[in-house]
Formats: sequence, structure tokens, C-alpha cells
Amino acid sequence: MRRLSRYIVKKMIINFVVLFTLFYLLGAVIDIIVNLDEFITIAEKEFEGGGFLHKMYAILHVSIGFEGPRLFQVFAYLHGAIAIGAMAFTAANMLRAREFVALMAAGISLRRIALPFLLVMISISGIALLNQEFMLPKVAPLLLRDHGESGNSSAASFPIPFTPDQSGALLLAVSLDPETNVLTEPSFLRRDPKGRMTQQIQATSATWDTTNNAGWLLTNGRSVDIAFDTESGQAAIMSPQQVDFFETELSPYLLMLHRYGQYIGMLGMTELNNMLEVAGGFDAPMLRRHWYSRFASIAINLLAMAIVIPLFVTRETVMLSRQAIVCGGIGLTIMFGGTIVMLMPIAGFPAMVSVFLPALILMPVALFRIVSIRT
Repeated sequence: MRRLSRYIVKKMIINFVVLFTLFYLLGAVIDIIVNLDEFITIAEKEFEGGGFLHKMYAILHVSIGFEGPRLFQVFAYLHGAIAIGAMAFTAANMLRAREFVALMAAGISLRRIALPFLLVMISISGIALLNQEFMLPKVAPLLLRDHGESGNSSAASFPIPFTPDQSGALLLAVSLDPETNVLTEPSFLRRDPKGRMTQQIQATSATWDTTNNAGWLLTNGRSVDIAFDTESGQAAIMSPQQVDFFETELSPYLLMLHRYGQYIGMLGMTELNNMLEVAGGFDAPMLRRHWYSRFASIAINLLAMAIVIPLFVTRETVMLSRQAIVCGGIGLTIMFGGTIVMLMPIAGFPAMVSVFLPALILMPVALFRIVSIRT
């Protein structure tokens, strides 16, 4: 039995690697061809002079530098669908070779044959969880680049408009560097209940306090307090004071989320936990849904695999092309539809329940499909 499991696992892993490589290379090549002009322009700026071979090397260097980090993003988004495709190819090949007939003749149940496919799906989903936690956050600044920024080491710095925090203070900055998470020339404005500015803090730059996740460490920070007379309403400006820290929940992650909506899908659970601790006015339920979805997606992948396995692991004579179409339709609908439902806010349900709701609905269906395999 162990030899059978190793045989199925080996074939499915090989098919997964082949399918994933083909999907990734196909997408990368199409993207390079469509945006070749921009890659050529950037390559000519970075590698001036040289002959034809030097120019080709420059184009390849820029193209690979842009498409390479997307390997982790493609794996995060498509590992479940590709795993189902690998199962389909593996089981279809065994069905065509009548290996299932031989196994049943040896007294082995088809339900037992389905187990290695589920184990491989769990393993791939576990690797995807590690990829989401450790790799995607590191390459996130590279993934946020557009094609015109393919020669840069991260997405371009962007200005921070007036952004309020939970206490009502406003943050304004010339720019935020996504690679270093450094604010350039930030200004923090505190206001009274009437909206009047009571304190202005300026600095040449600011770095987020990663130790306590409670605010910004200021470089050359200067604070000016403004006091208003209660009777006349006249303002009195105090002398500047040196300040080294400003407490706020507006972390670089929150500022990046305000700028790039897709950035939340590139964060690990550690970053999400840090944001939940100081989320303040940001959408905390959405952050919790994304946190729980990292585990709910594993359940969705496993249940989707269990539902489509009987299409190929069967003793009946079936048309493989028809089964493949049905498998693709069911699998993609469950995975992408389940992902959408997981991240949707559902009135009356806490984040933990709403995220696992698709898995709870699919669980009896998956159990019925596995039990109903005729063997």
C-alpha cells in the first residue's frame, strides 16, 4: 500500500511541477511580448552601448527581474487549481492504462486510491501557506511595480495625502518609499474638537517603530504647539521643541493599503496581526477575514479535490475529455467562488464564521462524493 501511495504521489507531484511551470512561463512570455517596448526602453537606459548580444542580455535581465518575483504570486493564486489539474492528468493516465481495474482485482478500494491525491493537495496548500507568510511579503514591493518601473528595485515612492488616524491627527508626507518604509518630510497635525490645529510636528524623515508597532521614529523632529484663547479665540504659537517619536496607528502597511488595494493579499499573518493591533480606523473585520482565509483556503482546496476525484477515480468507462471539462468547471467555480465568498462581509456573522462558511457548506458534498465512489 505504501508503494502504491508513493507511486501516485510521485506522479502527481511531477504533473504539478510540469503544469505550474507551463502556466507560469506562458503567462510570463505573453506579458513580456505585450510589454516588450517598455522593457527595451528601460534596458537601453540601464545598459547603454554594446552590441546586439549586450542588448539582448539587457532585455532579458530587465524582463526576468520583473517576471521573476511573480513566481511566488502565481503559486499563491493558482496552486489549488493546478493541483486539481495534476490530479486529473495522473488519474486519467491510470484510468487509460486500466491500472484501476488491476488494483480493484487485487482487492484495493478506489477510495483508498483517492487518499494520496488528498495528501498531495494538503502538502501543496501547506507550502502555499509558507509562501504567503515568508516569501510574498518580501517580494511585495517588487510585485507592486508597473511595467514602466521594471528597472527599479521596488514600486516608486508615492505622496501621502492628508490621512487621519484614530485620534483625529492628520499625516501628510512628501513620499513613502515602499522598499524602506521611510517617510520623507512628514508632517503630523493634531486638532482640537473644533478642527483647529493645536500641534504641528515636522521632520526630515520618519521610520516606523518595528519593535512596538506604535508610531514613527522621527529624524530632526520639531514640534510647535498652538494655544487658543478661550474668550477671544486668538492663537498663540509656542517655541519649537525637539521631538523624536509620534504615536499613531498609521503604519507603512496601512498607508500601502490605502494606495494599493491588492497589497493586503501579499501580506503574511505576522503583518496582519501587527495591523490588527493598531488598526484603528481601518477595516479591522476585513483584516480578520484575510487572516482566517489563509486556513479556510486550505479547506476549500481539499474539499474541491474530494468533490472532483470521483470524476476520474472510477471503475466505469468514461469519456476523459468530458470529465476534464466537468472537473474544470466544478473545480474553478468552487475555488474562485469560494474565495470571493470568504472575503465578503456577511451581516450577522463574525469574520471567523463567514470565512469558513463555504467550507462548511461543501463538507457534506465532499463526503458524499467520496463515499459514493463505486468500488
